[in-house]
Amino acid sequence: MITTLLSHGWKKFVRSVAFEKELATNIFLGFIAIMVFGYAIALGFFLEKIITDGLQQPDSVGFVNSLLLYYFGFEFMLRYFMQSTPALDVQPYLHLPISRKYLVHYLLLKSALSLLNFLSLVLFAPFAFTDVAYTGGSAWIWLLAIYLISLCLHYIVLIFKKGLDDTVIGFLVLVGTIGLLGLADYYQWFRLSNASAALFQFILQNPLSLVGVLALGGLIYYFNFAFFLQGMYPEELAPRKNSKEATQNLAILQSLGMLGEWANLELKLILRNKRTRSLLMLSTFFLLYGLFFYTNEKYTTEMPGFLLFVAIFITGIFMINYGQFLFSWQSSHFDFTLTQPVSLAQVVESKYWLLCSVTVICFILSIPYVYFGWKILFTHLAAALFNIGINVFVIMNLAMWNPKKIDLTKSSMMNHQGVGAAQWVMGIPILVSPYVFYLPFSIAGYANWGIAAVGVAGILGLVFRNRLLTLTTNRLQARKYSIAAGFRGE
Repeated sequence: MITTLLSHGWKKFVRSVAFEKELATNIFLGFIAIMVFGYAIALGFFLEKIITDGLQQPDSVGFVNSLLLYYFGFEFMLRYFMQSTPALDVQPYLHLPISRKYLVHYLLLKSALSLLNFLSLVLFAPFAFTDVAYTGGSAWIWLLAIYLISLCLHYIVLIFKKGLDDTVIGFLVLVGTIGLLGLADYYQWFRLSNASAALFQFILQNPLSLVGVLALGGLIYYFNFAFFLQGMYPEELAPRKNSKEATQNLAILQSLGMLGEWANLELKLILRNKRTRSLLMLSTFFLLYGLFFYTNEKYTTEMPGFLLFVAIFITGIFMINYGQFLFSWQSSHFDFTLTQPVSLAQVVESKYWLLCSVTVICFILSIPYVYFGWKILFTHLAAALFNIGINVFVIMNLAMWNPKKIDLTKSSMMNHQGVGAAQWVMGIPILVSPYVFYLPFSIAGYANWGIAAVGVAGILGLVFRNRLLTLTTNRLQARKYSIAAGFRGE
């Protein structure tokens, strides 16, 4: 029965109407996956040399063992954002005389075929047989234990995401747990690295310990089985009703008239739908992007121009992620929008103010980066002004370039639905255009004046905002029927 269900899943994939349309995108993503796994294999072969020669650690195996729990913490975060729950795949079978147990096993076994489940195997296999094997322990047991723990994480994330349904609470629990572990290690309350080294050294020297890992995996699988079996009913698999908070109108928006009404509808769309909601949470997480660079003097002193790229990314992360599909979000009711007694100018302006407002919020949330210097705050201010003065219009106009239909109920990660040519090239003008104003001053030796020039360009964009909004509205007016026809044709 399970093999039959897997066969149906494959036929559904290759016979899909969108299969040929998205074939080029699937091939490109497959090429990216091959590259990632290729880099992982290469890293596995050079891991011992990197540790001993680059990091000056005499015991490479002990060093890797001490970092494995950190690796699994990173993998858990990666899975939280990239892994989806496959429960909807079985809805067409619930009315048939098929045991729900088979359906649950099908879901769980099919989800185990995810490429993420093989990443740890590909990464650590070369290191296991080129270095771990010569320490006197069992390389096979060590590698199999890592793979099984990774598989356990896969099923734990299924429960975590299904139970919390991609809510803000789940995101805060994840970030809070990781933050507490980081603080505990920093202040030496609890050294996770010591626990990790002891655990995996024990597994390396005691092959029978693999039985315990297998038992843990079996227990987690059974818990998943019982959890999904309990909810294997149509009413449980149907999309949940949104919370009261997500459906309430904001008084401040209602006071702005029709413009506020459209902005309020856009905000409801973001909060009510899974893909836009997860995108919002992911954008919040990427506000920490600066910690990778501002803590490294190589970037702050030797590569000051690169900090402008970081600032554009931090202050404009939501604008970029949400704006690239600005009209695709309404693909299912775009025709309805065109029939309403409202001017397209109000629709465009409501989207403009939404993107600008969130960009300003991102700038405010990034103010604590002033801890690394006033220059960082100055760069963030210039980047935020450029985003709301220039980049917002670039995004809004590129979003009209043959937008594709999007299913809002699906997660945003590992989901290329709606991705077209515009999304591949959109990042180039957004991230490169600030350097048109920055580089002339930087080459002349006045880098700070270059940052100021970026901010002034953004201010000029704000000054001529009405003219730019009119040009954007005129372009939407000219393309509205072709956009609507494109949505209907998918």
